[in-house]
Amino acid sequence: MSSFFGHSLAAYALASATQDGRGPATRKFVWAGWLIVLASAPDIDYLIPALNSRAHNGLRITHSVAFSLALPLCTVAALYLTGRCRPRLKTLSACAALAGLSHLVLDFLVGVTPLPLLWPFGGAAFTSPFGILPSAGGVRLSNYYFYRNLLIEMGVLAPTLYVARGVYCGAAGVRSRARVIVLLVIAGCFIAWSLSLSR
Repeated sequence: MSSFFGHSLAAYALASATQDGRGPATRKFVWAGWLIVLASAPDIDYLIPALNSRAHNGLRITHSVAFSLALPLCTVAALYLTGRCRPRLKTLSACAALAGLSHLVLDFLVGVTPLPLLWPFGGAAFTSPFGILPSAGGVRLSNYYFYRNLLIEMGVLAPTLYVARGVYCGAAGVRSRARVIVLLVIAGCFIAWSLSLSR
């Protein structure tokens, strides 16, 4: 599984790429925070025993497409009913959905825990054959692997998301091409490090 920091970084990248420069800073902060909640929500099975894999024949049902989109769809409904964000409803709706699905993408790229992506319509579990991201280490101050894996995860995600944001926002001009190449090389080095880890 990817770490909370990785999921939060993905959500923040979505928020910063789609922010409205005219809105108040408080609203932007709240929206970014809510996207982090949406991106982290599938891990609620750690807190609620009824959703835990032990209660569902080993399946982490919270890590399905349907479950990951449940809270984002509620968010879309709330935005629509309040009508306060009507001009940007499509953008914010897509952002909410992508935040929820980003959790599955990152966890899939770890390549360790099988994900029941089709639940409740099917019980098949899917695992990536490649560990592009490291598994989150146990959160203990004395755990070396926690810091190592977090470093690798940030080394892969931070440059990649920065470049993706620049491309989406149209900021990938001629002057930034060298920076993009450097960032992608850095991300590639961390990916190679992650792939070398035992699974």
